[in-house]
Amino acid sequence: MPWIIDADPGIDDAAAIITCLRLGCDVVALSIVHGNSPLENTLLNALRLKELIGSAVPVYAGCPRAILEPRRNAGEIHGQDGMGDLQWEPVQSKAEAKHAVDMIIEQSHLHPGNLSILAVGPLTNLAVALVKDSTLAQRIKELVLMGGTSGARGNTTIVGEFNFAADPEAAAIVLEAGIPITLVPWETCLENLVTLEQLQTGGTEALENPVAETFLAMTAELLDRTENVLGYRGFLLCDLLAAALVMDPLVVTEAVDVFAAVETNGTYGRGLTAIDYAKLSGEQPNVNLVLGVDTDRVAALLRQALIA
Repeated sequence: MPWIIDADPGIDDAAAIITCLRLGCDVVALSIVHGNSPLENTLLNALRLKELIGSAVPVYAGCPRAILEPRRNAGEIHGQDGMGDLQWEPVQSKAEAKHAVDMIIEQSHLHPGNLSILAVGPLTNLAVALVKDSTLAQRIKELVLMGGTSGARGNTTIVGEFNFAADPEAAAIVLEAGIPITLVPWETCLENLVTLEQLQTGGTEALENPVAETFLAMTAELLDRTENVLGYRGFLLCDLLAAALVMDPLVVTEAVDVFAAVETNGTYGRGLTAIDYAKLSGEQPNVNLVLGVDTDRVAALLRQALIA
């Protein structure tokens, strides 16, 4: 089944991309958006990852800003370049000339009813594509999203998770589109950190290769930061959880079908993911909300990708 990965690399995006590409997911394109770093950085990081793992997947530059929201980045988490501020060799590959929005529409015509999208950044590219082509939603099989919250525990605003808060209008458009959606929220990620010990299960020698060593180098400060903030040492790799369930649906241990919407107004509520657990809205469920995952299974997939 063909997939597009829409991402804003990003350390956890890197984990998701490495896992999908190295474990054989049929990825037809990487669609790159603003987010963890400005678009010029996230695009460069996608090309760096492509070369690191020797992939031929085409890379497309998408939207450099949100629909309305002032630009948000997360350099304090991912480094100023978005991917750990390592010393990278100059990239040899280039992005495709076509805009990511047009590529998404084109691929939907090439694979009508079969194309799926793993979206792990702000949803600007997908939202603009849905607005540009009003029939696009009918040709998308499913969306797997990392974004939003299950209990209004914000990490960017009081109630807003980064990907949704970075472009609330885009998130609202996507959730309203009528496409089957699996949503991995912030709280589920926060409760399911991957540990270094899990990655080392089976021996450390296998991790002594360029891909694994680069990944561990880019995550070193993130590991320290997580320990300082949460009190225990682990990799907070939100996008990896979404990628893991694409590769292995048995990763999911608990999920619920709910109606979800995104608040686009309010002094404090803008970017809030409103979840109708009590079924008060009268709306039909539009999201399969992932509340639990098997972290050992997630870690095993990442380890397998790092040593493939």
